[in-house]
Amino acid sequence: MNMANEYMDRGMRISHIASILHIPRSSFYRNNSGERPMSGRGRSNSSFTLRKDGDERTIVDNSIIVDEMEKLLSKEFVCYGYKKTAKHLNRLGYIINRKKVRRLMTENNLLNHSTNRRKPVTRVVQSIVEVTKPDQVWEFDIKYVRVHGESRNAYLLAMIDCYSREVVSHYIGYHCTGNDVKETMMIAFDQRGLENISGVRMRSDNGTQFICNTVENFLSTINIPHERIHPATPKEDAHIESFNSILEREVIRRFEFESFEEAESTISRYVDFYNNGRLHSGIGYITPREMNKKCMEKIQEA
Repeated sequence: MNMANEYMDRGMRISHIASILHIPRSSFYRNNSGERPMSGRGRSNSSFTLRKDGDERTIVDNSIIVDEMEKLLSKEFVCYGYKKTAKHLNRLGYIINRKKVRRLMTENNLLNHSTNRRKPVTRVVQSIVEVTKPDQVWEFDIKYVRVHGESRNAYLLAMIDCYSREVVSHYIGYHCTGNDVKETMMIAFDQRGLENISGVRMRSDNGTQFICNTVENFLSTINIPHERIHPATPKEDAHIESFNSILEREVIRRFEFESFEEAESTISRYVDFYNNGRLHSGIGYITPREMNKKCMEKIQEA
């Protein structure tokens, strides 16, 4: 049995060992005295794993397997469970089944690692935004802008102050990643001044660009809360939805862009007009910039 135990420590299967030593499998579960050699049926977990390299087989410590798992799961888009992780290890030559992979992943907190890192979702409390001054709640969303001359859609990311209805920042491009969202926020915060945005709450839908770790970690670092609306409830970010509807009616349907540069220039001019020249019925038929200025004057007087 000493030789059998040595083979088991190397990670070999009981059926394989029994075949090599020409002994029945039952020998592994009861010794000659009739008592169980272990507390239960079977054997203790192996601390080694076999690896096949051509015709040669080597024994590696399970710590190396764990390192391989961590290396795999640290890649940007990899969020494998134990089954795919086992297949990946098999492709590298490791002779290991998915049960052992699951055990090692569980012991090392690698199972479902992609979801465990995320913070709990903060849903909106107020279904309808209630604000009494600027820079309390900002909403942001993405709108597609068709560039007919290039047969492509551009992404327009806009951020709006729910009280003054001012577009505090916007971005347009052929891609919109978490980094683009973060940089657009940074521009808005810098222009607004950190002292003015210390109490702001950011509100958005559940788009992948908005809930990614890049955006969440950035907002957490500067202590700005991010609340997400409930699925299929556009009324919970009605201000940015209203802006997108206005943009659709007053720009996107009226212009046919031949190039991205034309679309970018037109959108930028419209945002400037929207903030400084367009009368907004929701704030008493004045411009968003005038509304913001009036509020700042009242705050300074107080």
